[in-house]
Amino acid sequence: MRKNKLPVILEPEEVQNLLKQPSKRYPTGLRNKAIMSLMLHCGLRLSEVVNLKPGNLNLTKGKLRVESGKGKKDRDLAIPDYLNDLLEAWRSIRPKSNYFFSTLKGKKLSDRYIQQMVKRYAQKAAIEKVVSPHTQGTLTQLSIISKPKILKP
Repeated sequence: MRKNKLPVILEPEEVQNLLKQPSKRYPTGLRNKAIMSLMLHCGLRLSEVVNLKPGNLNLTKGKLRVESGKGKKDRDLAIPDYLNDLLEAWRSIRPKSNYFFSTLKGKKLSDRYIQQMVKRYAQKAAIEKVVSPHTQGTLTQLSIISKPKILKP
């Protein structure tokens, strides 16, 4: 019988340090920070981030629609006010694409790219735990239950 592993939990300081790693001076850094912030603060899954369409975000109303999420279900999420500026900054420079988050040439980002990106920033932040996009989703779920304020950038 296989034992269930406990999820990896990041401490609030580790979350803050992780989000400080992407440089907003560069388009890819701005995009990557926006991706990790949405995953952490809204609980988006990896597949939901890579498939997010520009029309699914309404920054004026602070709403985000996830289509065909887990279980092929749609759901609406509130975007925290403190993420609006970051998402608007990415929106203003992003290349024309069918996807909100794309490569600088407008192509769809791969799951593997985001997995490697998160791992790279975790190493740069000197986080010794195994950090993945799934870790971020678990952190969001646990933080909402216990201490919602720890997630603010």
